[in-house]
Amino acid sequence: MKTKLLLAVLVLGLGSLVSGCKKEYITQEIPNITIQTSVASTAWQYDQTTKTYYVQINMPEINESTNQTDGVLAYISGDGTTWEALPDVYNGSSIVYTYKPGVLYLEIQGATGATVDPPGDLYLKIVLVASQAE
Repeated sequence: MKTKLLLAVLVLGLGSLVSGCKKEYITQEIPNITIQTSVASTAWQYDQTTKTYYVQINMPEINESTNQTDGVLAYISGDGTTWEALPDVYNGSSIVYTYKPGVLYLEIQGATGATVDPPGDLYLKIVLVASQAE
């Protein structure tokens, strides 16, 4: 009887030791960067070859490291309050963006491929999402 009782106490003791271990996750928080700017209606240039309007926005925040590792998200707004993620069809026009170190480009054309008038003043929000390469 004593042997069974001693065995039960040992099993419970080992069980409490094992269950006392816990995993810890340590995460390093990397902050994102948000840049807001505006694009005047007069800033758009027309490309006869592609039949699109485009604007070049200087973005020194997009460096070589950002270009290769991080995410770059872009949003537009007509009123600075309601934002739409790009690429998007906005007021019948298709708007896309591309980027490389130092610059972000917006391009706009009719959603059907037709040439459209350049948009009015737009607000632009660019979010640089930091990441770590493996």
